Amino acid sequence: MVYRIMIRNALLWIDGDFTEGNILVENDKIVGISKLQFSGVDEVVDAYHQPVIPGGIDIHAHVYDPEYVENEDWKSGSLAAAFGGLTGVYDMPLRVYVDNKDVLKKKIEEAQKNSYINYGIHGGFFDERNYMKIPELAEQGVKGYKIFTCRPFKANEEGMVKAMELIRDVDGVAMIHSEDDGLIIWGEDKYRELGDIVSYHKSRSPEAEAAAILRVGYYAKQIMTKLHICHISSREGVDAVRYLRSRGVDVTVEVCPHHLYFTREDSARYGTYLKLAPTLKTRDDVKALWKALADGTIDALASDNAPAPRELKEKPVWEAWGGIPNLEIMGPFLYTFGVKERRISFGRFIEVFSTNPAKIMGVYPRKGALMIGSDADIVVLDTRKAKRISASTHHHKVDWTPWEGLELYGSTLHLLVNGNIIIEDGELVGEPGKGIYLRKTPPKRGLIPL
Repeated sequence: MVYRIMIRNALLWIDGDFTEGNILVENDKIVGISKLQFSGVDEVVDAYHQPVIPGGIDIHAHVYDPEYVENEDWKSGSLAAAFGGLTGVYDMPLRVYVDNKDVLKKKIEEAQKNSYINYGIHGGFFDERNYMKIPELAEQGVKGYKIFTCRPFKANEEGMVKAMELIRDVDGVAMIHSEDDGLIIWGEDKYRELGDIVSYHKSRSPEAEAAAILRVGYYAKQIMTKLHICHISSREGVDAVRYLRSRGVDVTVEVCPHHLYFTREDSARYGTYLKLAPTLKTRDDVKALWKALADGTIDALASDNAPAPRELKEKPVWEAWGGIPNLEIMGPFLYTFGVKERRISFGRFIEVFSTNPAKIMGVYPRKGALMIGSDADIVVLDTRKAKRISASTHHHKVDWTPWEGLELYGSTLHLLVNGNIIIEDGELVGEPGKGIYLRKTPPKRGLIPL
């Protein structure tokens, strides 16, 4: 049965400016974009002359770990993501290794039942002991493979090289947590006795990040592997990426909201609730990251969502859980501090939020685009009034947020996932189970048999 939805009075970003028009959705696809209204539709969604964008895609979020379901799960995480303007999220391993098809199958089955949005799964953590499992995951559509250059999941040099070679062979992306383990050890020895949160953040330096980026960059150059640097946090790291690109390295980069906003000095106010890795740096680093996001050095915004219950956060700093809830603030954060404060253009907003993540993961233009023939993953932003962030109203599983009280513009007014209306007029109207598995080869709707 054909079901047709028209999104009318939409502000569309075309050729560097807004144009008012209408979008026609037929079942799960965009089939028309016009200044004229469409006839013969079953349902009309009014955009109220607000911006309409392709759904955001978060390529780095810790959503579901079968041993840490009290932290986040597919229902809470995907719902928070939807209210953050995301129609797709890639789950990154948290503690349980995703290095075989049985664990992968479990993650996909949970997402299929409980996710409100589209879902991808990254493999990891790969090292000298399990790199040979990469082809097994590739056969099931996995695109991203996580490798650590440092504790707690450090790969040695041989394991890293062999993993990157197999990632190249399966047309995957090596997703690297880039911090130099030797410099981390040095920093911990220097700062551990101080025992405060600011000292913790100082212990993992910009130099540690840059050193690791340069090392894996040259590995990728020699092996010819597609490289992705996760959660870049410093000006030194940005400079390292620029140098690698000048040498012809195929590398993409993501940045997280917390590294674009908080500094290590801010952590004194929040304590271990702002413990995370890579660590927070200085105000100069924050400025450098925004500049790199604007000029194209950084390709994507990613959440690195990794919340935990209070009892895991309220511990001595070296024992406390590292990570915060980020999914629900993603789009509004980027719109408010990026577009509204003129750090980035609206076109750049769409690129780093939607288009580039889809390209990195190999699902563009099916995802990440407002084009005829693209999937109807569509978000209407509310740019006229601010929404206050609060743990009492957010959809994450935890009852706290470091973003408490922040007023953000660009919240989700309407959201469609594969043509299904999930959020309408800021309220949840859809049900879980409407997303599809984002494998590197576009699938038919539903779970791909494993």
